[in-house]
Amino acid sequence: MAEARRRLLIVLLKMGDVASVALVFAAVLIGFVQGGTLTGWREFLELRVSLLNVVFGLGHIGVWYLALVGFGLYRSYRLSPSARELKDLAMASAVAVVSLVPAAIYLDYAFVTGQFLAIYYVAVLGLLATERRVFRALARRLRSRGFNIKNVVIIGDDDSALGLPAELIKREELGYRVIRVIDAAGPNDPISQARSVTELEETLDGDSVDEVFVALSLEKAHTLVRRLIATCEEQGVIVRVVADVADLGWGHAMLDEVGGRPVVSVFSGQPFTIQHVVKRAIDLVGAAAGLVLVSPILLIAALAIRLDSAGPVFYVQERIGQNRRRFKIYKLRTMVADAATRQSDLEALNEADGPVFKIADDPRVTRLGWWLRRFSIDELPQFVNVVKGDMSLVGPRPLPLRDVERIDVRWHNRRFSVKPGITCLWQVRARVPLFAEWVKADMEYIDNWSLKLDMRILLATIPAVILGSGAH
Repeated sequence: MAEARRRLLIVLLKMGDVASVALVFAAVLIGFVQGGTLTGWREFLELRVSLLNVVFGLGHIGVWYLALVGFGLYRSYRLSPSARELKDLAMASAVAVVSLVPAAIYLDYAFVTGQFLAIYYVAVLGLLATERRVFRALARRLRSRGFNIKNVVIIGDDDSALGLPAELIKREELGYRVIRVIDAAGPNDPISQARSVTELEETLDGDSVDEVFVALSLEKAHTLVRRLIATCEEQGVIVRVVADVADLGWGHAMLDEVGGRPVVSVFSGQPFTIQHVVKRAIDLVGAAAGLVLVSPILLIAALAIRLDSAGPVFYVQERIGQNRRRFKIYKLRTMVADAATRQSDLEALNEADGPVFKIADDPRVTRLGWWLRRFSIDELPQFVNVVKGDMSLVGPRPLPLRDVERIDVRWHNRRFSVKPGITCLWQVRARVPLFAEWVKADMEYIDNWSLKLDMRILLATIPAVILGSGAH
């Protein structure tokens, strides 16, 4: 729920940005198009609308969006001063406004003059800055009332961590909920460090953790911190290091502050780039189009399920997603209605290695369910999960709670650092791989992710589904 609210806030901010840019662009055009002869909105709206003008306008809005994303203006600024956001906004605005020049030269738009660009830049920057100031105030108010909250763990010793939990709790507008404080006080020796790392591992395994604050004395900062960061990177959890001196070589780092003290925020994995924006766009368009295209198949399958066996058409189950967030996955029901309660009786028949549960001839699968699974038709409702943002078209398959609780190899948890997907690398490579090969393929995908790799997996999925040859 918290993640859904966070996504809603980001969507609202993006809509506000697009509306602000469009409003200012239209307003400035009123005074410049056709030699400044336009005197009001009516005259502006009566201008001839051509396909070229529409494409130009939409393209300009697209450039604005890419500029705002490229300068990180949709990341969290909850620990950053307003001046940093304004600086990022000013640079993104400059790039977007200047991008008009080559387009105007190519299209012979004489109204794009130096004066036009200057007025446009000042006006749009002013409106965007005002909009985001209002958004910041709204976000702080919502956090103070318990919305958009992040779960945090604090690790520290007596020298540097004193007062940090109280500071985060006192500043409700930051939206942090301290779920555990790990005491790292004591000698700076391998045994004490191992104890702190173990406590962190247990916490990350047992709870949904968004961020970890590390507040250590300088004596421990360059020894223990690296181990703690490595532990958090396994699950994609953000690390914020509170120290008097910080080594900015730790991962992808950014300097923030809390309570007047410098905080180095370390993000695991690849930095957020335009490729991630394109991936999300592909997810939205692909999933929406997929739902439309497969709707006849879903309707026929739903009717067949009702005729084949008693029980609901859809099967809804809790799965573990990115950062160990729980979400409800949607599938067509392929088993008898009481399949979940009967699983404990079948544990002894489990044929899969590792923590997962698989039986080749599972007695709970219905006659129709076998065919639905063979051609992956039961997975089609997960397009809804992709649209909601819980999943991606491509990514490691989401595991049930039962399987996650049985994971006993630390580095396997790194699969939770990205969104789960409908299809993945191992599904198009083998029918039912060993769990070790399964996880190895997931790590290969995470470490080598690119849009090109996603396209390769999607293209390989199509024949695998049609032929029923993919892993199930």
